[in-house]
Amino acid sequence: MAISRVLLVHGAWHGAWCWDRVLERLRSSGYRPEAMDLPGHGDSPEPFGDLHRDADAVASRLDVIGEPTLLVGHSYGGMVITDAGSHEAVAALVYVCAFMPTAGQSLMDAWSGQRRPEGAAESDLLGCVRFTDDESAIYLEGDGVVSALYGDCDSPVQQWSLERLGHQPTASFTQVPRHLAWASKPTTYVVCTEDRTIPPWHQRQMAGNASRVAELTASHSPFLSMPDTLTRVLEDAAANG
Repeated sequence: MAISRVLLVHGAWHGAWCWDRVLERLRSSGYRPEAMDLPGHGDSPEPFGDLHRDADAVASRLDVIGEPTLLVGHSYGGMVITDAGSHEAVAALVYVCAFMPTAGQSLMDAWSGQRRPEGAAESDLLGCVRFTDDESAIYLEGDGVVSALYGDCDSPVQQWSLERLGHQPTASFTQVPRHLAWASKPTTYVVCTEDRTIPPWHQRQMAGNASRVAELTASHSPFLSMPDTLTRVLEDAAANG
């Protein structure tokens, strides 16, 4: 086993809880994985930060791990691992239907800067975005949240997940990563072909900068809908990183 440590970073509005099924499977395969809450998310007692503070929190955890690690990011988590992945403990990266920005791109830049093919679908999530009164945070609301995030999950999992969604600091979407880790580390991009949050055409354009690409017939949350398949992809990335 080339890499035994795996650190999983959640996306916007989520927490470490979303990785529970993958953690269980990785442990069963002999890996030593962990998922962390970014500041202010999940069970974190810390206040919300921004992209740089999130990346610093990941880097601090990597300091503690101190061993070659597979760093995995989902959705917004791709922005975080792009910055934090420059840490010397990171041996390889995996972007799971995640934002993989180029130099100087914020998440908002990456969202709007792609070339949408004629007739290709837009994101279903856009209609669910709401801002707090002071616009410091974003939350999701509306019937489209389930189809956008958890379209191929069963009803109990959808409800379990909806109950755990939180707010997301607006600043985290407007900052630019300080490092571009994928430019110097082995990188796997996992395209989810049924994703209605980050459309597959958008993912494939970003995945053009990855060392390897895997495609799953999954929604935006393969860690919930097909954890066995996603775990195999992560194991492959760890073995070849």
